[in-house]
Amino acid sequence: MPSVDIKNTFTSVGEVDASIPPSSLILKLALTQRSIRYFIQSTSHGQIIFFGDHTLHHVENETALVQRIDRIFEKDDALHLSFAETFIGVNPAYALIPSGFYFPDDTAPGMAINQKIDSASMDIVFNLDSTLFYKLKSLFGKCHIGHLNATLLNSLPAYLNETDKLFINIEAGQFDVVRFNPDGQLQLMNRYRYQTETDFAYFILLCCEELKIDREKTELVLAGEVDAQSKIYDMCYRYFRKVSFIQPPGGINFSKAFETFPKHHHFNLYTLNQ
Repeated sequence: MPSVDIKNTFTSVGEVDASIPPSSLILKLALTQRSIRYFIQSTSHGQIIFFGDHTLHHVENETALVQRIDRIFEKDDALHLSFAETFIGVNPAYALIPSGFYFPDDTAPGMAINQKIDSASMDIVFNLDSTLFYKLKSLFGKCHIGHLNATLLNSLPAYLNETDKLFINIEAGQFDVVRFNPDGQLQLMNRYRYQTETDFAYFILLCCEELKIDREKTELVLAGEVDAQSKIYDMCYRYFRKVSFIQPPGGINFSKAFETFPKHHHFNLYTLNQ
């Protein structure tokens, strides 16, 4: 197997108390070609005590990603703990289909996975590279592997109230739009790729036009890689009267080390076990 550039940048928040037995810890890990990020949560208090983020550089394919995972796992001691449970979220292209249907894509490489979404009575369907799948199983044992967007479908209905909302989960180069109708039924979930904040605004406005969304009355709720100082945030405020950052779901607590941590950044990790 050819060698690859193994550079990555690691940042972390908090620490794992040595007095906490590993059997009381849960690992929630998100995996993309851009990053490997994870929370360690204590089951005794439902408290998140550690966050690790490996930002990956120059990962062009699944083969390179598998190599990078091996090297990171070798050096990151926190990932070697004996967790009570491990949940891994991946983020490839996806489709939504009614529950009970199965439409395998024989033209796509890897394994076709149907993940049931009870809250929406549908499945999220995606393909996962076979080598990557077995690598994760070999490193993390009886881990649960699913799509990161399943967490959005399961958790966002709890945020619906009398205020009309449009949810946006943002990553570098792409974002997902989620919209529910007044009865709480999923109306839209779609992924768009963008290069500039102008691209971003174009797709948001296109969704609003197609769904007849009133931007004066609808609250734009942001999650993911966006801050109040970003150009994307400025663009959102140009077109929406109400813009907010999503709050962590109920039942999720944080150790004191996370007081200034931007908790909307990794919203799709909090409910990865659902």
